[in-house]
Amino acid sequence: MEKPNLWSSMAFVRNVALAAVRKGADLDEICRAVGVTKEILEQPGAAANLDQCIKIWEQAILHTGDTLLGLHLGETTSPGLAGMVGYLMESSPDLLTAFHNAEQFNRALTNMTTYSVSVQGDLFIYTVDIIPAWHDRSPETARQIVEHSASAFVHFVKLLSGKVLHPLHVHMRYPRPADTREYLRILKCEPLFGQDSNRIIFRLRDMQLPTIGHNPALNRHFKELLEQEIAKTNQQETFSSEVRRVILQNFNTTLPQLNDVVHHLHITPRTLQRKLKEEGASFQLITDSVKKELATGLLKKRTLTINEISYKLGYAEPSVFRRAFKKWTGVNPKVYVS
Repeated sequence: MEKPNLWSSMAFVRNVALAAVRKGADLDEICRAVGVTKEILEQPGAAANLDQCIKIWEQAILHTGDTLLGLHLGETTSPGLAGMVGYLMESSPDLLTAFHNAEQFNRALTNMTTYSVSVQGDLFIYTVDIIPAWHDRSPETARQIVEHSASAFVHFVKLLSGKVLHPLHVHMRYPRPADTREYLRILKCEPLFGQDSNRIIFRLRDMQLPTIGHNPALNRHFKELLEQEIAKTNQQETFSSEVRRVILQNFNTTLPQLNDVVHHLHITPRTLQRKLKEEGASFQLITDSVKKELATGLLKKRTLTINEISYKLGYAEPSVFRRAFKKWTGVNPKVYVS
């Protein structure tokens, strides 16, 4: 099954859906709202696109009334949810190796969330980031992902090591909420909000503890399987889809331009144009497609004005954006959202 340009494992969508069902929500109703079937939720290897990922969190929060759902869901999540990546973590020799493995093979699970681990002196730092396109479309559900990741990380440390270990510090980009008691209960550390990154900081010596499920043979097996999966994904991806993915992943305050994309891909503009032409595509066609997708998504969220969206997408004048949008959809932006 071909994956969308921006995707996440359907297993994560299923996990969020079942959290709502446990609170009394109707699974059929949720599936209709999200645009998936119950069969797809159970299908190995299935992938959800950005819109579906956003909708499942919105539906789950709506049905549970839990504005801290990500935080709460993370404290019950197991590594098994991540499939082979989770099994690789469980069979790793120590926590540090386990989380390095999670970083290395995160692409087998999603390309919308990035995780990185680093060691600075006697500190271990775990960083999580959401692609800007998700945050712009739905900052509230992007926050849920970050909080789920933080909560799940602390929970995984306990499950993998068999010990209760607490972070020294937790940093979050989001504004400080009025009540932080749940953060303190779950993370055992009150986060510093309004920071420049989402990070969890542990003592390095804690991350050097052995995992209780260390199995060298299984660890090698899962690593080989994941390396094969990543290689297969790389072979299947067209150059056009790679360019589109780079644009979407790096869309922040403005849409990346050709020079930004070639810099990211480490090629020349001429090479990029030639390779796209070989596939019957062009950089202009791809950027127009991305602009249409982003514009329709941002208009539906109603958090930005039409003028703000036009400038965000790189149009010098809102009138130019309105003409382009009508060409894409047959209606002007105002009619589209009415």
